[in-house]
Amino acid sequence: MGRVDGRLAPQRALIKVRIFTQPQVPEAEGPNPDFTTVFDGSLLLPDGRIAVGDVEQLTRFVHRVGDRGEYDVRVAVNSPGPDADAIDITITRPGK
Repeated sequence: MGRVDGRLAPQRALIKVRIFTQPQVPEAEGPNPDFTTVFDGSLLLPDGRIAVGDVEQLTRFVHRVGDRGEYDVRVAVNSPGPDADAIDITITRPGK
């Protein structure tokens, strides 16, 4: 189980966050394959929710992805570093 943590610069602009869960219908838009992966591992979601927030804790987005438990999570950004303005998060149950 992991925690994504790091030293980041304060938010400079709005960030677009998209969350994808499996399974998806074939015609649905998926994560952008050109984005750079910045985290790919397991996270324990005790209440089945994932939260994305800014370093200053001014804004927070919470999304329920399912039951509590362990999930495989991939976080990818359009531009690693302070210029990122889009994040794709893919969440699946292990083994799916």
